[in-house]
Amino acid sequence: MKKLIIYCLLFTLIGCTQHLSPSQDSTIKRYQLDNGLNVILMPNQNDNVELRLVVHSGSLQETEQQKGLAHFVEHMAFKGTTNFPNKSSRNQLEQFGITFGTDINAVTSFNSTVYKLSLPANPQSTQIALNIMADWAYNILFNPIDFNNERNVIVEEWRLRQGVSYRINDQLDQLRYQGSLYANRSPIGSLSLVKKVPLEEAKAYYEKWYQPQRMSLIVVGNFNQQLVRQTIEKVFGQKPKGTTPIDIATLRQFNSQKEPLIKTIFDKEQGQRLIQIMLQRDTSMPLNTAQGMASDIEDQIWLAILNSRLHLLVEKQKLQLAQAKEQSVLLDEKSLQYLLFAIPNQNNYQETVQLLFDELQRMSLIPVTKDEYNQAINQILTKLTQQATNEANYRNNQLADRLVTAVEYQMPMISKKQQLTITQSIINNLTPEKLQHTIANHLEQSQLRLAVIGPDNDKGLITQVALISLWKKVRNKTKNQIGEFPYHKQNTSLQITPPKPGSVIQTKRLKEIESEEWLLSNGMRVIVHSNNKLTDNIQINLRISGGQSLDSNSQLGSIAWAQQLAELSGYDKYSTRYLQQYGVLKPYAELLNHGFHGSTTSDQLESFFSILYLKLTAPQFDQQKLTLAQQNSALSLNKLPVERRFLDFIHKNSFNNSQRLMVDPNGTWRQFTAKQLQSIYQKLYSSPNSMVLTISGNVDKKQIEELTSKWLAGITGTSTPLHWNDNHITPIHKSMQLNYPYGTSDKAMVSLLYTSEANWTQNNQLALNLLDKVVNARLLSAVREKNSGVYTVIFSEQLIRRPQPYYLARLNFTTDPHRVNEIKSLVKQVMDDIHLRGITDQELNLAKKAWMTEYKAQQKSAQYWASAISQIATDDNNFSQFNQQLTQVESLSVEHINGLAQKLIGQNPKMFTLLPK
Repeated sequence: MKKLIIYCLLFTLIGCTQHLSPSQDSTIKRYQLDNGLNVILMPNQNDNVELRLVVHSGSLQETEQQKGLAHFVEHMAFKGTTNFPNKSSRNQLEQFGITFGTDINAVTSFNSTVYKLSLPANPQSTQIALNIMADWAYNILFNPIDFNNERNVIVEEWRLRQGVSYRINDQLDQLRYQGSLYANRSPIGSLSLVKKVPLEEAKAYYEKWYQPQRMSLIVVGNFNQQLVRQTIEKVFGQKPKGTTPIDIATLRQFNSQKEPLIKTIFDKEQGQRLIQIMLQRDTSMPLNTAQGMASDIEDQIWLAILNSRLHLLVEKQKLQLAQAKEQSVLLDEKSLQYLLFAIPNQNNYQETVQLLFDELQRMSLIPVTKDEYNQAINQILTKLTQQATNEANYRNNQLADRLVTAVEYQMPMISKKQQLTITQSIINNLTPEKLQHTIANHLEQSQLRLAVIGPDNDKGLITQVALISLWKKVRNKTKNQIGEFPYHKQNTSLQITPPKPGSVIQTKRLKEIESEEWLLSNGMRVIVHSNNKLTDNIQINLRISGGQSLDSNSQLGSIAWAQQLAELSGYDKYSTRYLQQYGVLKPYAELLNHGFHGSTTSDQLESFFSILYLKLTAPQFDQQKLTLAQQNSALSLNKLPVERRFLDFIHKNSFNNSQRLMVDPNGTWRQFTAKQLQSIYQKLYSSPNSMVLTISGNVDKKQIEELTSKWLAGITGTSTPLHWNDNHITPIHKSMQLNYPYGTSDKAMVSLLYTSEANWTQNNQLALNLLDKVVNARLLSAVREKNSGVYTVIFSEQLIRRPQPYYLARLNFTTDPHRVNEIKSLVKQVMDDIHLRGITDQELNLAKKAWMTEYKAQQKSAQYWASAISQIATDDNNFSQFNQQLTQVESLSVEHINGLAQKLIGQNPKMFTLLPK
């Protein structure tokens, strides 16, 4: 897998020297084995364990004859090792409910290869996992048959990515990395080499670069420290220190470029116009020094101010959208870049670039205002304060991945509270004048790389020569020529007047889910699931029956458009972007439900509830913004990627009333007016007695009761509840095989659907969840591992409950167009075998273990509880389903599941194939 760039997460992990020496997070234990392997242990009480083996070698360490072998070696680790031949490593881990792809994975990037294992908190599984990782590090077998079979799997991994996104990203990579070895070392490698490279060459790469002194082992979670230390010493300490140097700095060098680098990228399947500016420079000091850390914080400040100015340009409709990435992006330890993105109004590329260039030059010449400076400081410190407050909610996988970033960039690991303290001390020594001097130096030292991206019919509207000339012209502007920034952000605070307060008039204990349900005086239901052990921030889901089913046939898409226009126009006097500082609260519209979902922190709850009230009662509807959005949608829909058009082709032929599932470039949405959408929005949120609000997380129920009474119980509306409509979107129950010969890449995409009439029961839905796991394992074995026909194949099935019950299964894969019929035949054999013979007791037991592992992980997630409770509350209020799941899964027999497989799998097969033109 490819990692294009690594983001500099200095708000989490920062550097120090003798001048500034923050203590390491006291929960982290670091040491080194005699052979040079670095070990990082971070014990905590979360109920799982995360392992990461970081090999500090990637595609950059390859020779010209080895391009792709870093990635190839990663694949071979899963094919067998000395102590775990064939698939025995995976088989042993699967006994603990661990699944390949989800809990077992790896990623190869330019400078590292990272192996990942997610485990239950079990001493036996942790010990086995450490043994397996040690074998990946030292004892990969490189079986010749496996090696040759894996060649085509890697080709199929490349093929899977082909399309408009790959075409554009590939050109952006060449622009980003031009002048360095990175540009010629994509982790996927050279396909021609992958297809024919000798096995000995892969072994040579492995033996040279997989040395203990070039590795870091990270263990995060609930584990016995003494036992883990002993196991690490035993299995990782066996190999002596190698002779390969720890690093070769010259591999990462960027050559200086005399002129700005410009690339115009116009594609027939690109439906959006975009400007991307990359300003690249060498770091003045390494990030593990006080000066480097201070420089990064200065960057955060000026980028925050730049972002604020860009937002004002958008508000003044000079740009459609513009944003600077809030932190610098590390290309490697010694090179970074600043990223700016903008969407022009219509095809005004040059005007957009001019505005961005002017703002960069202005900030390098004229100090920002004191108000701008203070707003940026407050924004950064507020965010850090929130992170420090909610640090205990981080999941082990997040902590482990951040430690990976730390060891890759040699940064000490400190807590959020430490980060906040250090940031405050650095900010105290800054002024707008010092910041302006910093910006001027950075701009002088940086090299411009700019990409203009758009549809093919825009080709010729802008040239590289014109953009280079524009940059030079702007860089020669003086203070007087460029002047002060013409717009000023109003120093507004969130001041929302609440409605006349209501109250909680009824309270009910939901024992099944350890929650409380309240009925507010206006009929709104509120369910609070309070648990201080849940991960994630506080989650909120407001759910209403209706959704896209409320679209009339003459106004398809109106529900989604009404919500979209409100977000574009803002609420009361506040823009959506301004409100985002208090938490994420987004509208959603499903087939049968709509509402808002989001998350916030405990210290922002009051503001968050006031914003929810605002979004329900005070949306704005700007006709000018609607017109612009319609113009953008027209461009986007007329330039849809072929893969999206293929999905519409599938829906059109598979479902009755399929127009509700498709995208129509010439639909009635083109004629929507702001007034119409305002009326539709008001109806969507007109009935408080139709609303179910679910709050999940570490919350104080008394505080939630006060907030719901203050902000929500007083909302008035109609007494007529909303309900979804049955628009008779049902599968066409017949067999078919249809080709879609319009592909623009060298790949075939296959989508196989099974449909039949069926009734919904939770017991059968759980049985199908288990069957999914077995089917996917068999498909992976038969099609990828034995026949090298795909990189991934995905099967999923479900019982649709409403409006009308039916069974639906989807099977999707991408493959070589020349092998598509062969792979279809293999897939059919697997599915026919399961249909006729069913699955085994052993397969079912493994599926149950995997389900149990996922179930336990879900129980710790506030996001899961908010979503699941909301769904049941608007379905049938049968909360006992939560308690029944474990018992039902445990009691499911192989006979029951095989009965379902015989009844449902293979029914009315519909095979759709996207082929190259």
